[in-house]
Amino acid sequence: MSYNLTLDCGCLVYVACDPKTTLAHSRIVEQKGADCPVRTHEVGRRLYLWELLPPPATRPTTRSDIA
Repeated sequence: MSYNLTLDCGCLVYVACDPKTTLAHSRIVEQKGADCPVRTHEVGRRLYLWELLPPPATRPTTRSDIA
């Protein structure tokens, strides 16, 4: 299984998953976004999993399970 994801910066990333476990084992930059400010987003470069997450300003900060 494989997917193409567009990051918030506009870069297109190819993500390959193991069909049995559905865990992502490969994340490669396929196309750099026109206005991408991230210098390390080079075509062909592998990305770490946390680089796929949205910027901290857009992530939810509250947790409903904490009382």
